[in-house]
Amino acid sequence: MAIISVEFNISLLRNIYLQKVWDRHMKAQSAKWVPVAACLLLSACAAGPQSQVNYVKATERFEGTLPCNDCRGIDTDLILQRDAITGAPQSFYLHEVKIDAPGGERVNSTWGKWSINQDINDFERQLYVLSPEVGEARAYVRKDNGNLQPLTDQGTPAIDDEGKSVALEVLTPDLYPAAATDENN
Repeated sequence: MAIISVEFNISLLRNIYLQKVWDRHMKAQSAKWVPVAACLLLSACAAGPQSQVNYVKATERFEGTLPCNDCRGIDTDLILQRDAITGAPQSFYLHEVKIDAPGGERVNSTWGKWSINQDINDFERQLYVLSPEVGEARAYVRKDNGNLQPLTDQGTPAIDDEGKSVALEVLTPDLYPAAATDENN
């Protein structure tokens, strides 16, 4: 019985010794990988994104009162839809209410497709052209402050009774850069 006990104790001591040797070996091995892992993590964080992220604004909304020949003005609400991934123009919804029109207020709603075209008279100017399902096309110019300025059939900016140009104001100006104040807006 004493022989079994001694053999058991020797086996137990040997297992404890081997476990301690194994633990030291594993600590030494893992300690070698800590600096490598730290360098990889730091280099990944330091590199940061390589390109600027441009967000597409899928919906833009504009409001304002435009001039009218036979009324006090036209309250206008315009919504432009873009493809959420590419930013390409898709559709629009235009709601207009003639203020104090003969026979009472008149409401007109149109929808259709819209596009961005180059102005043939001024290549730096982009035209936003609304092509409704029913009715005639309309053109607007995007101002530096994000507002849309309607154009007449002759391609000139629309003006009010006092001779000032008019524009539909963008309702979400936070995504547009601040622009210098322009008295023609």
